[in-house]
Amino acid sequence: MTPWARGARAEGPAGASAEASGSVPVGVSDGVSGGVSAGVPVGVPVGARIDAVEAALGDPRDPANPVGWAAVLAADEQRVLPPAGVTLYDRLGLNAEFVPASLGGRLCGTDELGPVLRALFRRDAALGVGSALTSFMAATAVWAFGDDNQRARTAEVLLAGGRATIAYHRFAHGNEFVSDELRARRTPDGFLLDGRKRAVHNAQDARLVVAFARTGEGDEGDEGYDGDEAEESGGGHSLFLLDRAALTGPRVRRGETRRAAGMRGLRVGSLEFTERPLPRTALLGSWGDGVRHSLSVFPLIHAAVPSMVIGVSDTALRTAALYATEQRPFSRPLPQVSYARTAVAGAFADLLLADALARTAARALHLLPGGSPVLAAAAKYLVPAGVEENLNALSVILGGAFHARDGAYAILQKHVRDFPTVTFGHVGNVVCQTVMAQHLGWIGSGRWTGEAPPPAVLFRPGPVLPPLDPAVFTAADGRDGLCVLLAEAPGELRLAGADPVLRTLRAQLGLLAAETVRLQEACDGLGRFGAGPYPSRVFPLTDRYALLLAAAAGFGVWRESPPDARAADPGWLAVALHRILRRLGRAAPPLPAGVEAALCEEVLRRAAEARSYDLDDRVLAG
Repeated sequence: MTPWARGARAEGPAGASAEASGSVPVGVSDGVSGGVSAGVPVGVPVGARIDAVEAALGDPRDPANPVGWAAVLAADEQRVLPPAGVTLYDRLGLNAEFVPASLGGRLCGTDELGPVLRALFRRDAALGVGSALTSFMAATAVWAFGDDNQRARTAEVLLAGGRATIAYHRFAHGNEFVSDELRARRTPDGFLLDGRKRAVHNAQDARLVVAFARTGEGDEGDEGYDGDEAEESGGGHSLFLLDRAALTGPRVRRGETRRAAGMRGLRVGSLEFTERPLPRTALLGSWGDGVRHSLSVFPLIHAAVPSMVIGVSDTALRTAALYATEQRPFSRPLPQVSYARTAVAGAFADLLLADALARTAARALHLLPGGSPVLAAAAKYLVPAGVEENLNALSVILGGAFHARDGAYAILQKHVRDFPTVTFGHVGNVVCQTVMAQHLGWIGSGRWTGEAPPPAVLFRPGPVLPPLDPAVFTAADGRDGLCVLLAEAPGELRLAGADPVLRTLRAQLGLLAAETVRLQEACDGLGRFGAGPYPSRVFPLTDRYALLLAAAAGFGVWRESPPDARAADPGWLAVALHRILRRLGRAAPPLPAGVEAALCEEVLRRAAEARSYDLDDRVLAG
């Protein structure tokens, strides 16, 4: 397999110039309007691409904006995606963001993907999922395990504005998207595909479907994704790439489109195959290795999705701040109201920490491939949970206004209702916990204490990354790269001085360093890396492990931020680590007076100036 991207990547969220791959848009036509050639050209720096998306989306509070809040809410009432938003997505050629540069797209550094698509989720989570996320998740398996023809065909469809989707295999205790499944068997000429999937997103419109099919008689359901036993007993799954020819004909039935119950704009249909012949070229990867293949591409998905969904938290925080400013629900300014101050400051600190963890996980795919699976799993496990927690906490500030179905603040209730659909809930959490559990043996062995600290470039946006090599998908070695950083953090020189916030940080980091030792003791005797099945005590340990990785990522980003950057302010990190210690069940040192209030003032300032709440502090359209 060849690396995904060749040449240098565009540099820096602020748009510092560096030539990207030099690729040009492929001018294909597949019966789909739009395409990358109609959007942002290949080679534009990531900061400029983000700005282009923001400018095209326009002011969300403008009632005449066809992709503003009013239009988004009206479309939601009609149970459709905002039509102008879908058109805009295609006009900007945003599918190209997850097509490798070597295939004519814009994907070079995986840390760029989330921030560009974050703008969609900031506007409407359903638009982000319906237009981008499902196609991205389907495409990753093709980039990693497809042959040259399959990769070229998938790139051609996506760059022309077409959609791809996934027909998942069955999970125990899953929802309807992962219930029932397809079956496949070999024939002299290829394969026969049989069975029905009742719920497939974009089933009616997708030009390509990545389908899991059971290829043996193993155990029903793959809770935990442990495919070894199934394959040893003749079970397992295979992946197939189904194109237009495979999705038509008398042996294929695409069922009537339904609307999803939570995220109402999604189009969900069924796919049914009756002994449908498939050519040998439809097999994606190797026979019987479908679950293993999907596991190995999860690091990319797990690193990118948290970075995207941070946009939902951004909108929730902005809505609460604007409501508090414009409607004055309290008798005093928001920073002086205890519960509101804690909710707003905590949500802001959590968002910055989430951005730090997502950025670190995405850059680790290029720089620390052995540790990238566990870092990505920690990001996917923690970030959506934090977003959902803060959506609920911030909704309290709106009081009765939270229940409005239209108006300036109604977008918050839509985000609260939509968000669970983004994460796959229980199934997604089990997958992430399983990945993290595989690494606890390394922690228990104590071998991580001999590692060198991770490179500073891991935490900095912008520096050129080496191309992403598909070998990263099988490179897990048990080393996360961050535990040693957290263990050494209390001695950081930047913590010197008498400033009360820095003193608090020193104390917090000392407690967290001690927590890594406790985790090591708790993991002692778990066995070698990757060994399973896991005893029941393992899964609660994954919670602690993920929180420590998040703390380390936040510390690394703070330490490596330029002194004049807002991320270099220790206040946000102190609040974020305070909340992590509380979640770990540890007594946290009291925060210095005024720290939460200062974060609240920053939230209000960014709302007034229409700036993003992430680490980039970027100017938005409104």
